[in-house]
Amino acid sequence: MAYTTTTRLGIKKAVIGSAQPFETAVFNDNYDKIDAEFIAADSRLDAIEALNTTQNSRLDGIDTLNTTQNSRLTAIEAVDAAQTARLDGIDTLNTTQNSRLTAIETLNTTQDGRLTAVEGVNTTQNSRLTSLENINAGTRLTAIETLNTTQDNRLSSIETVNNNQATTLTSHNNRITAVEAWNAGARLSTLEGQNLNSRITTIEGQNLNTRLSSVESVNTSQNARLTALETVIDGGTP
Repeated sequence: MAYTTTTRLGIKKAVIGSAQPFETAVFNDNYDKIDAEFIAADSRLDAIEALNTTQNSRLDGIDTLNTTQNSRLTAIEAVDAAQTARLDGIDTLNTTQNSRLTAIETLNTTQDGRLTAVEGVNTTQNSRLTSLENINAGTRLTAIETLNTTQDNRLSSIETVNNNQATTLTSHNNRITAVEAWNAGARLSTLEGQNLNSRITTIEGQNLNTRLSSVESVNTSQNARLTALETVIDGGTP
């Protein structure tokens, strides 16, 4: 006769083949242990059920939140897709702009070299303009203009005298005819001996009119060049 006990509740049970007789006290004790376990389990189940109710409410809240978050995540994913596309466009634009900036930098280097050369030329031109200013061309041209005015007046006087002489020579032509009739050949030969024609030719050879025209042309050219210089130097103020 013998008993063995269960591990969890310690319930006694007869060993098979031991011929252990039935004992009411042992049977009742086993039920008491089972009942106590059920009572304890019932309290725990009540707590579990209460917790389950709480957790179910919390899970409902989580489900609702999850639905909301899922909608927000869907919207975020849509925005993310749109932003990805925009970022791809920005990346492409950035690559293009980088190429353009590289070209600009290369051009800037070239332009910097050209500007340096221009600055060198500007320095040279400034020195040349300073030299031109020191020539005092304005005063010299004023003197030339004054002389030109004087010469123009003198030429006008010469032209007047020339016209008068032409008129006089015309009137003298008839008188010369009369003189010729007076056999004035000898006297004219004497006059010819004075070589007046050669002297007049010499005066004509001085080519005063052409020379004065040349001076006037040079004067006009210099005046234009000075006007251009004044425009470059100070905007055209004399």
